[in-house]
Amino acid sequence: MGVLFASSVAAGEGRLQLDYRGYFGRVHGANLGLTVKFDTAAYDSDAAAYDLRATAYAVQVSLKTTGLAKIARWKATAYSRGTLLSGEVVPVRAGYRSKQWTRKRLVELGFDEGTPKLVRMKPRKKSKVPPSQLKGALDPAGALLAVLSRVDAGRVCELRIPVFDGRRLYELVGEMDGDGAGRLRAGRYSPFAGPTVDCRVRLERKAGFKRKTGDAGKRDDTPIHLRMGRVFDEVPPVPVRFTADTRYGSAAVYLHRGRLAADGLKRELRPRHGRKRRR
Repeated sequence: MGVLFASSVAAGEGRLQLDYRGYFGRVHGANLGLTVKFDTAAYDSDAAAYDLRATAYAVQVSLKTTGLAKIARWKATAYSRGTLLSGEVVPVRAGYRSKQWTRKRLVELGFDEGTPKLVRMKPRKKSKVPPSQLKGALDPAGALLAVLSRVDAGRVCELRIPVFDGRRLYELVGEMDGDGAGRLRAGRYSPFAGPTVDCRVRLERKAGFKRKTGDAGKRDDTPIHLRMGRVFDEVPPVPVRFTADTRYGSAAVYLHRGRLAADGLKRELRPRHGRKRRR
């Protein structure tokens, strides 16, 4: 998947790139990517790890349908740039763009003292979220990075993070999934093996939504079962698998490949390839 290049990127920065594959049932339907750039000056030689709790960041999340789902012709990219201070994400600029068939959408957000403000939107749609409710809200990509940072800081899965997408305000809510401890074995879908932190997360709708009546108004947002593991010793735990039961059926996303490059250090988690059949 694509890599985010920010104007502030310096030669000493590192990059963590993760590629995922999504399945509906057992059918490959989407490719996803997560790329984080960070300042290698935050490397802790004593811990032999990168401290992502106090450094500049640039993160990008991307998705593109493939396989049988390719008929939907949908691709989307969300990005966030800013600083991590003591484990808290402080975005400066963020946004996303998507395309489905010929329909295109674009949103750009700026941040003023912790409050997101709409810079540009195409097509233009008015947000009904009161500005007083936006203080401290993060963009979607920044919220994902906040989850990683908080898990790394020992706060595990207990989360309540306000998220603003330019029109609507959500709250990302997280809690332990069972006892919160698990383990995965490498298999045909993912090469990752090791202990995991297991969380259950969901998005609660707060403001800017159309009011629904009947059963639609009572429906809870679909919970996602998120499993996070330490792919490389030098960086915090990252998502290695997440699953959900949607109205279209069961969906699962697996980590397919991982790469870390920083200050001369290179690490890679490669997909496993099955044995070729003899002819």
